[in-house]
Amino acid sequence: MPRYGHAVLGGTFDRLHVGHAALIGAAFARGRRVSIGVATDALVRASAKPHRTAIRSYARRRATLARWIRRRFPGRSFRLVPLADRFGRSVEPGIDVLVVSAETAAGGRAVNAERRRRGLRPVPIVEVPVVLADDLRPVSSRRIRAGEIDRQGRRRGPISVGVSADDPPGVAPLRTAVRRIFPAARVAVDERPPRSGGSSESAARRRAERAARGRDLGLGLVRARDGRWVVVEASAEVSLDPVWLPAGSTRALARDVARLLRPGRSQAL
Repeated sequence: MPRYGHAVLGGTFDRLHVGHAALIGAAFARGRRVSIGVATDALVRASAKPHRTAIRSYARRRATLARWIRRRFPGRSFRLVPLADRFGRSVEPGIDVLVVSAETAAGGRAVNAERRRRGLRPVPIVEVPVVLADDLRPVSSRRIRAGEIDRQGRRRGPISVGVSADDPPGVAPLRTAVRRIFPAARVAVDERPPRSGGSSESAARRRAERAARGRDLGLGLVRARDGRWVVVEASAEVSLDPVWLPAGSTRALARDVARLLRPGRSQAL
């Protein structure tokens, strides 16, 4: 059951995507009723958002968001309000929790600072992790407007992937997995041995991070002493947690790695 009475969040909400879905879903999970500030056309024009001239009108964004919420959260209480400045109604009485993304957490702290200045109590802040695209960069409306990704976070253009395995039989399954998810990918095998030592997990991470240099993604694969595989996916900015895969055929390994490359990282809109 929702823990708070009134949850508040805000944004532009242009080209609704899986990141928006995660943010709004968190608000409905925390609040019995939800208020969402939608940036007005004037606020968008005054912003420094890339490709802002391609941002859809307030009326269109608001109508699209309302339809989406009614479909996803039938019967739930919500309100869409114009967001004409950086704070909107988040600095008014009657707010119980503020929902922000990891990228806008500083804005949430600014809201509480402003609430204190106005003599209002600060409110709890729920920080929602960013949703990652295929290339482990955040899904954003800016990237969608630029044509880099779609609303699910899938890359629209070719992706370059480096693969590295400590056991030669592991290279082919990595290539197969990448081709299965990214048919047009440019795949390069990094055969340079990284520095030795440490656990299987740290070795797989070093391989992935090295394979990612100069590329969109890197995959590192190490066979542990018990025969299981440890795989790490990395980019220049992000290195995901190591994943242990069962020992088995190379076909099974390719299948399991493919699932890691396109997991439920993105929830359907």
